[in-house]
Amino acid sequence: MTREDPYRVQADRQKQRITRVEKQEVIPTEKKEKEELPPRRSVHHKQKKKKKKNQKSTAITVLAFSFIALPVILLGIHEIMTRHTGDAIVPVSGSSTQFEQIGVEQKEKKSATVEDKEKTDDSAENSSKQAADTEEQKSTDKEQKAAEEAKQKAKAEAEKEAEQKAKAEAEKEAEQKAKEEAEKEAEQKAKAEAEKKAVEDEKKAQAEAERKAAAEAEKKAQAEAETTYIYHTVAANETLYRIAMNYYNSKSGVDIIKQANQLASDNVMVGQVLKIPQQ
Repeated sequence: MTREDPYRVQADRQKQRITRVEKQEVIPTEKKEKEELPPRRSVHHKQKKKKKKNQKSTAITVLAFSFIALPVILLGIHEIMTRHTGDAIVPVSGSSTQFEQIGVEQKEKKSATVEDKEKTDDSAENSSKQAADTEEQKSTDKEQKAAEEAKQKAKAEAEKEAEQKAKAEAEKEAEQKAKEEAEKEAEQKAKAEAEKKAVEDEKKAQAEAERKAAAEAEKKAQAEAETTYIYHTVAANETLYRIAMNYYNSKSGVDIIKQANQLASDNVMVGQVLKIPQQ
């Protein structure tokens, strides 16, 4: 086996890996992303489930750590109290004034207790740190949840307000349209009534005029029927005034003769026949 053999083996392995990767079916990124994207509701459900699980596991860890740390702390307190009570001073003999301090074993116990205390303090510090992190995570999750709820509430209120505004505008527009249609209908009705009244007034006036004309014609015909006429032939040197004075002895006879003969002026001709109404 030469030095190049391991490198050749490694190169063959790399080639096999490249061949396997090339043989794999390439899925379009967009399609893969679409297939991998879960529903939003399931994502929120998983997040809530995960948060609950984390909170539960954190609470269990804190309780377990408390059960472990409590005996250690109690043991440390007991050792400290024993150390203080163990450093007793006993006399060497009953009559001697010299005393011997017994504290060798207590020093060893003291160092062991200090170490245990340091370990306990570290454990307690870690526990408090974990508890603080847990509380901070809880407060952060709570704030995020409150912010999301506030956002959704504001969005729902905005949508509701927009819907109410659109509804009010639609009602206002419908009311305005109905008002315009009512005004238009009333205007058309008033116009039709005015035209009808004008036609009726015109018919009435025409009928009244016809009735009046008929009454006048009837009256005239009746007057003509009741009036007797004398026919006078105009002689030479006769005037209308002279004829009126001859028959009526009054100047008003001129108008009577003119009206009866439909004369436009006072001039008459010789030989003209005039109707002289008899009153």
